Parts: sequence; C-alpha cells; structure tokens
Amino acid sequence: MELTDQIETVERLLEDRDYHALKENLTGHPSEIAALINQLRPENRTLIFRLLEKDIAVEVFEHMDSSVQTEILSGFHDARVIGVVDAMSPDDRARLIDELPALVVKKLRAQMTPEEWEATSILLGYEDDTAGRIMTPEFVDLKDYMTVEEALKRIRRIGQERETIYVLYVIDETRHLLGVLSLKKIVLAESDVLIREIMDTNVIKVSIDDDQEEVAKIIQDYDFLAVPVVDREDRLVGIVTVDDIIDIIEEEATEDILRGGGVEMYEKGYFESTLLNNFRSRIVWMVLLLILNTLTGSIILGQQKLIQGIVVLSAFIPILIGSGGNAGAQSSTVVIRGLAIGEIEVKHALRILLRELGLGILIGICLGIVATLWAFWLQGNWTVALVVGLSFVFVITVATSMGTFLPMLVKKMGFDPALIATPLITSTIDVTALLIYFMIARKLLGFG
Repeated sequence: MELTDQIETVERLLEDRDYHALKENLTGHPSEIAALINQLRPENRTLIFRLLEKDIAVEVFEHMDSSVQTEILSGFHDARVIGVVDAMSPDDRARLIDELPALVVKKLRAQMTPEEWEATSILLGYEDDTAGRIMTPEFVDLKDYMTVEEALKRIRRIGQERETIYVLYVIDETRHLLGVLSLKKIVLAESDVLIREIMDTNVIKVSIDDDQEEVAKIIQDYDFLAVPVVDREDRLVGIVTVDDIIDIIEEEATEDILRGGGVEMYEKGYFESTLLNNFRSRIVWMVLLLILNTLTGSIILGQQKLIQGIVVLSAFIPILIGSGGNAGAQSSTVVIRGLAIGEIEVKHALRILLRELGLGILIGICLGIVATLWAFWLQGNWTVALVVGLSFVFVITVATSMGTFLPMLVKKMGFDPALIATPLITSTIDVTALLIYFMIARKLLGFG
C-alpha cells in the first residue's frame, strides 16, 4: 500500500475509533511506521504511537523526525489527547493506556514540570500513591560490557544532570535491569575491569504499581539511597530516591496523626485550606461522636434509681471513663503504629491481643487497688469502694482489648487502621465502661 493511501486509511479508522483495525494496519519496518507517523496530522500522531507494541515503539521512536519526537512527547500531557482518551470505551482505553516504552518514559519525564508529570502519569495509567507516580528518570545507566574506565567517562558526561550518581544501574539493549553497583565500587576497581564482573545481580527493585509506602519501607529496611523502578516487562523506567521517600513518610505520618485525631487530611496546608474545607474535615467525626456519646447519657438516665440511691457513684464516673479511654487510646496507638511500619501483622492478632489483655489486667489491678482505697477514703463504704475498684479492673482490661482489636479488624477488612480514630475508640469505651460500672454496682449493691 502506498504511503498516501495508508495515511488516508489510518485517519479514516481514527475517525471511526476502530482501534483494533488501526493496530492491524500498523505493520512493516519501524522506519516505515515512523514515516507514516511523520506524515499524519499532529493531533493523531500521539494516539497512533500509543497503539504500537512496546518493543516496536522504541525502534519507531528512534526513526522519527526530532520535531515529531518532541511533538509526541508533548502530546502525552496535552489536554486534547487526555480528552480523547477519556472519551474512549473501556476496552479501547485499556488497549491504549498501556505502559510506554522505558526510553520514551525517560525522555517524557525529563522534559516535564512536576505539575505536567502529575497530569501525564494519569494518562499513562500510573495509579495515585504508587512508585510510577513518584519516580524520576534521572539516573545513570551503564552497560554490562563497559569497562570501569568507560563507565567513569559516562558518569562524568551525564552525571551532572542526574538525580544521583552514587548508585548506578546496569541495563541491556532493551533496558532490562541486569544489575546495580555503587560509585565507590567503580572508583576502587581497576580501569580495565568489566562492569559485569563487579555489579551485583541480586537487585532489590520495585514495580511501577507498588504502593509508595511499600517503596518507603524497602528504602528504610535496606538503607538505600535509591531503589530502581521497573515496568511489567522488567525494564528500568526510573528510580525513587531517599529524599522523595522522606516526603512520603512525612505525608503518611501526617495523615495518620490527623486521622488519629478524627480529622481528615488537608489537601493543602493549614493556612491555605479554606474555613469550609476545615469544617468539612471535622464535622463528620464530630457528628458521629455526638451520636455515639448520646448513648452515654442514655445509660446514665437509665440508672437514675441506682444513682439517686447511692449518689456517690456518680462522682467516680468521669475518672473511670477517662482512665478507660486513655488505656484504649494507648493500646490502639501502639497497634496502629506497629501495623503502619510493619512491626506487627494481622496474622499475629491473637498473640498481640493476649499480650495487651495481660497488660490491661495488670494495669487494671494496680489502678483498681488505688481506686478502691481512694473511694473508701472519700465515703467510708467498703462495698461502694469495691464496686469502683472492680470496675477499674474490668474497664481497663476491656479498653486495652478494644484498643487492640478494632484497628486489627479494620486492617483485616482492607482499610487504613488509622480510620479507627482515637476519639471514636474513647467514645466507644466510654459507653462500655458505664455499662460495666452499673452492672457491677447493681450486683454488689443489690439493685435490680
């Protein structure tokens, strides 16, 4: 088929959005496909390029005119292209939104601002909070057949423009990751030694789809300066550096702290957030806690006869529910942090629950003894004092168990355990503490 006829066929299929037929028409030598793309209308070039198989796309890209290469790279963050992709049917979009060749991703990322990359990574299919979103292509890559002298020349030539030169990555002709080595190892090696002889082939790496928290954990556990990011065909597309991870750790810690206080994450800084946004971030929890706390009042109202008969019981309610809430908050904080940093896992739930249960019993007995003596000193009745003391033992034990169990349950359900905010746990324990207190009082004091 003549080039002119092929161009007309391709543009007609584009108008019909027949992407399956388009892919079948994109055959031939990479130079021929590149010539076809060079002759297409600018608005169609990026879409056609996205339909190419990855291995072919690399070669086609290298045969294109430099002006067309630049145009295609720009097109990946062009609003028109994004609009066309959004309008596609799910199956067509799935075929189109595949990973770009590593070489193209590298060039594409290098010419963009952070804001442009954020928009483009959505088009590329990189999910929020994944390695693909936070990686940088500014790394030093070497070939395994290079000598140390050749590697040092390359580092001197391109190192100034790279994110880091202290960790170097060895790739083959198709950008598959073969190994990794440090700058120190190269500097200390003889100049005629081959890179393949000194590189480490046991490479710790992450995928573009891996969660950013998992990436942070790998860098933290292995004390890495950077970790390589590969696509689904194990091709090197970028690296995540430790300075990026520090920002992520801060972001995740901030999110957990805010959620732990019953506040949603601010999309902007505190002073940049509007009054309405601040209101929305807090009101949901406050309404929920208000509804939950009405149960506390209902329980107290339901025990009017008991409280009127022995008024002194009401004096110990605030300290009892306060202590229970604090005990539950302590346990939940320890468990949520342990889950967040990977120190503990849901599969160890029973062991952790028994451990916290034992701790709760010990603390409850200690506080119960103090509370018993204090209650007797205040009102001189050993039975009432015993009610207070036993309530402390049971409430603290139950509170630590709830503070441990609830985050574990939420984690098992696939949610962030920080969602079980401290105010929610303490409010739940308040209700439970009152039920325990009045149940023990009715039994020991002969009411009902």
